[in-house]
Amino acid sequence: MAAVAVPIVAAGGFAAFGLSRSAAQVEDVESGPPSTAQVQQLTLELTDETSATLEFVSSATVSSPVEGTVTSVASEGDVVEAGTILATLDGDPVVALYGDLPTWRDLDTSSDDGADVYQLELNLVTLGFDPDGEIEIDEEFDSATADAVERWQESLGLEATGEVTQAMVVFVPGRILVDQVSVAVGSGIPGGTAILSGRVLERWFAVPTTSEANGSLTELASPGRAVTTGTVLFVDGGYPVVAIEGDVAAMPLLERDLEVGVANGADVKALEELLSSLGFDGGGALTVDDEFDDATADALAEWYASLGLQPEDSGVLPAGGFVVVPSGLEVGTVLVQSGTDPGRETPAVVLSSPARIVSTSAPLGDDTFAVDAPVEVEYPDGSVATAVVSDVGTVATNDSGQPGAQATVPITIEVDDIPDSVAGFVEVPVTLRVVTESIPDAFVVPVTALLALAEGGYALEVVDGPDATHLIPIEPGVFVNGFVEVTGADLVDGLEVVVAS
Repeated sequence: MAAVAVPIVAAGGFAAFGLSRSAAQVEDVESGPPSTAQVQQLTLELTDETSATLEFVSSATVSSPVEGTVTSVASEGDVVEAGTILATLDGDPVVALYGDLPTWRDLDTSSDDGADVYQLELNLVTLGFDPDGEIEIDEEFDSATADAVERWQESLGLEATGEVTQAMVVFVPGRILVDQVSVAVGSGIPGGTAILSGRVLERWFAVPTTSEANGSLTELASPGRAVTTGTVLFVDGGYPVVAIEGDVAAMPLLERDLEVGVANGADVKALEELLSSLGFDGGGALTVDDEFDDATADALAEWYASLGLQPEDSGVLPAGGFVVVPSGLEVGTVLVQSGTDPGRETPAVVLSSPARIVSTSAPLGDDTFAVDAPVEVEYPDGSVATAVVSDVGTVATNDSGQPGAQATVPITIEVDDIPDSVAGFVEVPVTLRVVTESIPDAFVVPVTALLALAEGGYALEVVDGPDATHLIPIEPGVFVNGFVEVTGADLVDGLEVVVAS
């Protein structure tokens, strides 16, 4: 790292930078009013600079769900999002929807329950094809789902069959900026062929309200908050909706009310694991198994109390009360207003992840790049933004290969408000500045105010009047951006001093 503010250690240092003038030189200046400046007292921050790279976090490749002849395809620079027709095969549209699971089967009212049905229903509701709120967002493809599919098919100019064929849908993790198109119009391709690839502009993972319209939503998690097991995303009608990190394909969300007397199941065990991990054990009686017993109810009540909640029934977790989410997400867009009742089965919060980060490395043990430490990021166009360190790597490396060289760890910095001048680039070099030391109430003058005395040491030439000045001894400290810190018994804020013309 290159130091921006460095200590002034000797007079020779000033000569090297051309920053000093001697008392004898002052006498040779032609008569006339001298140039002056004022001594300022302020907080002086010393910073270190290092180079880094702005880059996209992830990319995605979209493949054809089936074989066919490409009759149209998206172009480079297009943005693919839920509802986008990214290609046509044999004249039929292949539509992008949001989801983490790939397309692997046809879906209709005869289909077995599955997480892919949940993904489909969440998209249908978000895209507005369930105007009357008939869909229950779960793993069952029922008549309400079929009705919404028909509306969707009609919007695409297709026959309204209520069936979603495997050829019709490709699930993508979020909004994608197309960088490369891999197939040509007129080419015949087998299933699984890469159609296009691009950068993920926005990760998209929506969390719906509970299965019943229990009341207004409150305690909505703030955008940017990291989502881990136990994160309460919002409170729906007095009951929390909480995230559990895990396998979305195995169980995307809680589909039934959990209370004493329900049939044993993996969802009960998931709840008990959650309560146990949060430190609630029903007075020590909780056993993590598949059975919802009195100890489970007691632990659940303890958790509600810790959140300051008094739901109608403290021994029940309603359907939709937990959502299984992938790791590494944060709260992105909040789709509803706190205090409102959006109704049952309505997407309320979209979980996301940073689309772009700044990455660099720092010496092992360098706590100036601790998690949550503030960092200034300067872009090539000169604009500067404030960011924070979001992650410090746990694997140290010696990139030089030289024995005994300083080991480094990777540093990740989360950034917002990317300037338009760099938005179209995959990678961009940036400069990072981190405050390494803060000197409060420091006296600062332009470096050209320093006088190197013949007998040694330094002084400032203080203006007494139109034709009168006197010298006061000072000690220089650090300089930054053309200014120098000075210390001395006679210094006061606002003191007028002579500076070299």
